[in-house]
Amino acid sequence: MRPLPPTLNEAIATEPGWLQAWVMALVATHLAALVFVVGRRDGRFFARPEPIAIAASFLAAGAAMGWLYGQVGYVRLLGAAHLVFWGPVWAWVWTRRKEIGTDSGFGKFVLVYLAVAGTSLVVDAIDVVRHLVGDGQLFLRWQ
Repeated sequence: MRPLPPTLNEAIATEPGWLQAWVMALVATHLAALVFVVGRRDGRFFARPEPIAIAASFLAAGAAMGWLYGQVGYVRLLGAAHLVFWGPVWAWVWTRRKEIGTDSGFGKFVLVYLAVAGTSLVVDAIDVVRHLVGDGQLFLRWQ
């Protein structure tokens, strides 16, 4: 087995293009939430809590994954950071989707976010379970 790169970002950078593209889609989707923080209703501006929560969960999960990488390496358990930080926000936004609607740009963004982050959470849950039941297989390049 090869030694791990010093950072999680460097490890991800060695992965196949499709996986790097998926990671970039996750980053772009979560950071795009910042575009929708300020809304306008009845001629007044207001701060939407959902985009703030999405962006904050993204940053928290990133920090947790960096810490986990330093503790356990490039293993399937890293997905636990997404489950812990993204999971509750995703579930909360899911419950708000009908109130948000789909007519506005924000409503359309919410649908994209739910699909992209939801797909990642399913994959992460499978990866974490595989790790916990003893599947010692590392991610793609570090086997």
